[in-house]
Amino acid sequence: MKTKTRIPRLALKAFIFLLVGIYASSVWQNAQAQQPVYVKGSSSAILSGKCLRDDAVRGKRDKQTFNETLRKAKINAVRRYVANSGISVADAYDAKRAEIEGNIDEYILNEKERVFCERGKKNLQVGVTGELDTSRLDRTLALNQIRMPRRDRSRLTSIFVAREQKNVNAFKGRETQISRTTEISEASQAAEVGADGSMMAEGMSVTTRKTETGGSTKYRADEIEYGAFRPENLEVAINSVFTSLGYRVVKISQIEDFSDGQFERRRFEEEYASDENIGSKTLNSAFKAIKEVEREMNTEIPLLGIFKLDVGAPIANNNGDPMVVVDVKAEVLIYDEPFYDTVASYGPVQIQSSGITSTAAKNNAILEAAKEAASQLGAQMLQNNIY
Repeated sequence: MKTKTRIPRLALKAFIFLLVGIYASSVWQNAQAQQPVYVKGSSSAILSGKCLRDDAVRGKRDKQTFNETLRKAKINAVRRYVANSGISVADAYDAKRAEIEGNIDEYILNEKERVFCERGKKNLQVGVTGELDTSRLDRTLALNQIRMPRRDRSRLTSIFVAREQKNVNAFKGRETQISRTTEISEASQAAEVGADGSMMAEGMSVTTRKTETGGSTKYRADEIEYGAFRPENLEVAINSVFTSLGYRVVKISQIEDFSDGQFERRRFEEEYASDENIGSKTLNSAFKAIKEVEREMNTEIPLLGIFKLDVGAPIANNNGDPMVVVDVKAEVLIYDEPFYDTVASYGPVQIQSSGITSTAAKNNAILEAAKEAASQLGAQMLQNNIY
């Protein structure tokens, strides 16, 4: 007599759900892998001649300049993607740079060009957007990643200074009105004697009034008072970009602690809030403090990133939502005692962002501006082989 083994109904349902889950996960992963990756980059140049109508250039030399500027814009688009893709991709790209950038047209699909060349000027700006051929790029990089040795990059610390408008004293044009009236009187008189001895006399008087008006207007710039502040989560966002590229990030608070107050973040903030600039004395003092930390901790921190953010007042966009514009300037300095050099720089560039509230719009704009600056700095350091 044969015995039938029955699978419990609950176990059967669980097995079916497991199969469905595996299938759904596979479909989702395939969909994710097939999603297009869009990149954008820009570049600029000075022409030998002046621009024509419709942003056109003329002459063989300037057409070559245009083609080279467009090529650099495409290269910058790919570098920006690499800068956000982690240390392994960055190291592989370094080794394959010449091959990829020499055939850059093969890596950007469906490109769209944006050309700005004002008529009568010589400043050329070219922007490009397109779909990155990630499969081709991955194949090129994978050929080298197998034998690519891991190389640690330098320690880096960054300081962030931000300011926003506190008070604005708007001045109207001062007008001076001048009015002058001139009155001129003229009189004439004539007499005549008749043949019969009679006399006749007549007179005439004319008065002319002339009025002149005029004046001048003096204009004076608005007085704007700024206040420094420390945006939340900014350090985490920036450090994540540099960490992904392999740089060993040291928090600025650690530099302050280990330097026993010699590194003064407050000094950076006060100078930027009042002068929109950070003086050489402050920078020299900061690097000396970092050197003290290096000697005490027996390490090296050669790179200092400085991010300067000028946050505008909220305004309404076309949809009526709050929008904030942030002016961002950033640079990475390397210290070779007693001098420091700039190894990467970005800006000034305006980044704008909207939000449900004014606070959300401000936070979005600050984070977007800082992350964009960090990505561009990272791409430049990769290009210049700054380890």
